[in-house]
Amino acid sequence: MRQAPPCDKGLALPTVMVMLALASVSTLLAWRHLWVNEVLLKTEADQLRTQHKAQAVLPLAVQDIVGSASAASAPSMPDLRHTPGDNTQTHPFFPTTLAERDLLRQRLGNDVCRAGICAVTPPLPDKADPFSLPTTWKSMTASAMPVSASDTPYGAETAWYWVDIQPDSTQIPAAASANSTPPFIYRITVLANGLLPSSSSTVLQTLWTRASLSDTRGQRHSWRILQD
Repeated sequence: MRQAPPCDKGLALPTVMVMLALASVSTLLAWRHLWVNEVLLKTEADQLRTQHKAQAVLPLAVQDIVGSASAASAPSMPDLRHTPGDNTQTHPFFPTTLAERDLLRQRLGNDVCRAGICAVTPPLPDKADPFSLPTTWKSMTASAMPVSASDTPYGAETAWYWVDIQPDSTQIPAAASANSTPPFIYRITVLANGLLPSSSSTVLQTLWTRASLSDTRGQRHSWRILQD
């Protein structure tokens, strides 16, 4: 019987080892691909969840503006978020007149916002608006109105909102001449954090107005997610 040359026997083991190494590398690459896709899917889902959470907070901010939330929770208690009170009080509140907004601005002092109520000074025409950047709001959670755990299924300390009250300059002259309350533009900003360890976040901003103080539904004029 003819025997195989010795060199053929010597190549068998290296060939098998190379094939095993290639199979191992292919398996690792496939596993890494699956792992990366899983991480990306979880991140995308977390980002989408934070966006939905931010959208769900917007009606809570509107309820706060019109006063239905506080009136329903404690009808017998004075509603300090909608009453300026006397000169000895310093709490922030939602103004109904230009004079009350001036009082709010005085009470805020060096603060831009307090308890989620803001009276931001508009930037000059040639200056960028820092309040259109998400990093600005992310650094201001101490001055926000936190969303309670009962209002979100994701728990406390995961969502906050601010309401910036600005006079509507296009309607103030007509309203003042009619001796009625001038309308305001409410810039509502919501910050929602995700649940992952490397938590994603969404900063959503919208402009909201109402035709009168009795208007509890109002109208939303814009909606955007802030980007750096």
